[in-house]
Amino acid sequence: MADIIEILKKEDSVMDEILSCQGNIREAVKQRDWLELEKNITKMQSYTVDFICLDDQRDSLKKADFSNEEHELMKIIQSKLIKSKIENTSLSDYVNISHGFVQNVLENVVPQRRNVLYSKNGSIVKKQPQSVVLNRVF
Repeated sequence: MADIIEILKKEDSVMDEILSCQGNIREAVKQRDWLELEKNITKMQSYTVDFICLDDQRDSLKKADFSNEEHELMKIIQSKLIKSKIENTSLSDYVNISHGFVQNVLENVVPQRRNVLYSKNGSIVKKQPQSVVLNRVF
């Protein structure tokens, strides 16, 4: 059976890989490199599965009191998990802000999308969307 310190060191290594992938994902989104984004998402999913398996192994070996080395490794892993959560939140915020900005631009450029038309009997009639072509990168 694997030693808990070995498992913690593997978890630490996997968390380093996850954080690296998250940084690559953030850069791929900013640069709009969708192939790199997809590649890193696939890697991150694989690393996440590895981490979950290691975590399950660690939980199966769980003991009441940890040594100082085990405790320090667990604190390092927890801090990396917090960094990962912050990275996810910041990427989500970036995507939401970008989406809102583009949505606002489109609503101002094509104002008829906001208007609602009603038929004689009061049902909503949807207009056919008009195409908009922009020659700018936001």
